[in-house]
Amino acid sequence: MINLYYDTKMLDERAISEFGLSEEILQENAASKIEEVIRQNLQQKSKILFVCGSGNNAADAICTARKLSNDYECDIFLTSNKLNLLASMQLDRAKKAHVNLVENPEFSAYECFVDGIFGSGLNRDMSDKVCKIIDELNKAKGLKIAVDIPSGITKSGKIAQNAFMADFTITMGALKLALFLDSSKDLVGKIILANLGISKTNFETMSNSFLLEKTDLNLPFRHLQDTNKGNFGHLYVISGNLKGAAIIAANAGFSMGAGLVSVVSDEKIPNLDPFIMQTNSFAKAKVVVAGCGLGEKTLNLELLKDKICVIDADLCYKKEIVPFLEKNENLVLTPHPKEFASLLNLAGFGDFGIKDVQANRFDLARKWSEKFNSILVLKGANTIVSHKGKIFVSSFGSSILAKAGSGDALAGIIGGLLAQNYSPFEAAINGVLAHSLSVLNFKKNSYALTPNDIIEGIKCL
Repeated sequence: MINLYYDTKMLDERAISEFGLSEEILQENAASKIEEVIRQNLQQKSKILFVCGSGNNAADAICTARKLSNDYECDIFLTSNKLNLLASMQLDRAKKAHVNLVENPEFSAYECFVDGIFGSGLNRDMSDKVCKIIDELNKAKGLKIAVDIPSGITKSGKIAQNAFMADFTITMGALKLALFLDSSKDLVGKIILANLGISKTNFETMSNSFLLEKTDLNLPFRHLQDTNKGNFGHLYVISGNLKGAAIIAANAGFSMGAGLVSVVSDEKIPNLDPFIMQTNSFAKAKVVVAGCGLGEKTLNLELLKDKICVIDADLCYKKEIVPFLEKNENLVLTPHPKEFASLLNLAGFGDFGIKDVQANRFDLARKWSEKFNSILVLKGANTIVSHKGKIFVSSFGSSILAKAGSGDALAGIIGGLLAQNYSPFEAAINGVLAHSLSVLNFKKNSYALTPNDIIEGIKCL
């Protein structure tokens, strides 16, 4: 896991006060990383436009222009005439290195654009002038690099009127939480961390937000040979009106390693795979997946009070879910944004819609997990796992997973891990990773994924 930070200003100040690094040293190191990325991705003699605001973000970009000026044709376009001291100093140095200052650039003349307008400190609406410049930059063809964070994304992750669309974001010192909000996913491009001249151990401090890595995935590999199916748990999946959802969850749980899987239904379920059993009772169950395709069917939640549960889908709209969550903590809750909005409203957090959830995903997930002891898995482009006020973000998701049944597969995967004695937190983390990583090597068209492809993918992780 990698630490994520809401604000890294404190880290920069600590590097200066405790380790004696000046702001100029930090900027020179930041610019060196931007320079490296440009040299790796752009032929020499290409024309680069550095679009700069007034602060330290602009200073980083201007410093980079100076470093590249011998091998590239570098122009600086200022969106503000009120530069801070560091940006002004860097501009003087860049001019001495024969970097050009332009007032009305023709964007079509450039092969690369470096966005140094705003950093992560943006906390206001942008001017119409800046919005127009960003629109023009987004329309222009060429390599696009954002310094620290694409201009237009605030440190809370909210998008101002518009935002720069980068191919690369070179973020300084430590990863910012705002880079991993769902709305940032189409804006940040490839995120590259720039070392500012001090080791990660010395630069970073404690964090309560984390980015999940592939190496965090802990699959239920079987090492002992003297075993039987009972050693790997029995998963029960409660079926509702939409029985296909339960079938998907059951197959996913079985493929994730559960020794036995039963679908609970009073009605005969056609097309059930022969290795999936059917029953009309879950009284003996230890682990249950509930809510997938439940529809209008009622479910007495009291029957789940001594179970380890995955709670999904339609149960998020039932008013009785909140008292159940208050009394039980051996749960993994897996809502998508609309379902989470319903949960927030039912739990008295306020009057939320999907847009409210998406604009405040991290904050709302954190607040939810501080009130309830269960594990929250808030699905999205970058799925969030939250527990006891801590945030864990998976950035491996992609739009190919945006299909009916994908969430049912995730619920089944998590249930399969719970059946094998993973804790709810471990099952959530590993289930989310397995779910998204299962389709990284999907070879067909991006629109063609089915839940069965996810199930096949988890077999080969």
